[in-house]
Amino acid sequence: MNRLGFLALALLPSALATECNADNCARAVTGTWRGDDFVSLAQGDCSRFMQKTVTAPAVTITSTVASPWYASACSGTVRYASACSCWGIPGDAVTITPVRSHSF
Repeated sequence: MNRLGFLALALLPSALATECNADNCARAVTGTWRGDDFVSLAQGDCSRFMQKTVTAPAVTITSTVASPWYASACSGTVRYASACSCWGIPGDAVTITPVRSHSF
C-alpha cells in the first residue's frame, strides 16, 4: 500500500469520530416525544447521514446526505453528527476504489 493510501486509512477513524453532546440539537433529533415512528425515522436518517464515502488513494471524505428538517436546532452537520452519536450510531465509511476509464 502506498504511503498516501496508508495515511488516508490511518486518518479515517478520527474523521469519522463523533461525540455526543446532550444539547438542544440532540434533543430535537433524538427526542422521543414525537413517538416511536419518528424515532425509527430519525435513526434511519442518522444512519444514512453518518455514512461517509472515501475514494482511495485520494483522501476525499464526503457526506452525501443532508441534515433533515427536524434538526433545525443543530447549527451544522457536526452538531447533527453529534446528536446521532447520542444513539450510538457510528460514522461508517464506504471505500470506493477508483476505476480507470479509457477514451478512444
